[in-house]
Amino acid sequence: MCTVSWVHEDEGYQLFCNRDERITRAPSLGPRIAARAGVRFVAPIDGDFGGAWIGVNEFGVSLCLLNGAPRPAGSVLAPRRSRGLLVLDLLSATCLAEVNERVWRRDLSPFTPFTLAILEPSLPAAVVEWNGQETAIVPYGDPFMPLVSSSFDQAGVLASRREELARATGSVARLDSDVLHAFHRSHGERPSAYSPCMHRADAQTVSFTHVRVTESAVTLTYTPAAPCRRLPGEGVTLPCRT
Repeated sequence: MCTVSWVHEDEGYQLFCNRDERITRAPSLGPRIAARAGVRFVAPIDGDFGGAWIGVNEFGVSLCLLNGAPRPAGSVLAPRRSRGLLVLDLLSATCLAEVNERVWRRDLSPFTPFTLAILEPSLPAAVVEWNGQETAIVPYGDPFMPLVSSSFDQAGVLASRREELARATGSVARLDSDVLHAFHRSHGERPSAYSPCMHRADAQTVSFTHVRVTESAVTLTYTPAAPCRRLPGEGVTLPCRT
């Protein structure tokens, strides 16, 4: 359960993620620098399974994972592997095209359905959909922003949060990071399962992550709380590698 948005800038982009989870989930670990196949990246780590739902590497490639739709009827359930481990594997890719190719060639059957947003400076965002049987890669995924997942009422929550973003952007000349910050803090008419900053009895927005990529550096700032609380986050920066 997540809400993900982004904005492209002249020298990079900014990416925002509200992570919504059941309150019984273990707390996640803050952002840390790690490396795969000689590529350094920054990511927070899931407290239950050790994977990551969001991360950015030193080439300016960001990945952000959301839950997908339920598997189609008749699909065969394989032994499950945490989708967050796939994110950690893919963070060694040096460009968006490499991520797409690796996802396309990979056997995804051990993973439950997911949506994956992929960003790289100077390119449209790509969106990958795995439904448990088929993989679809949308190379021009910007029109689908914001991405939303919800186990409560997927269609209703998606419509509500997109309407909230439309309201937020209706009074400004262009989309920018301030608008998206406000959107991720928003409760709409009231805090609920439908608001971007989500609150319900058994689940809530448990963290807010902000990624900023420029020509010279990547920074991931992680706040282990709902963004409406406006608490300072823990930021980790890596110099960009060319």
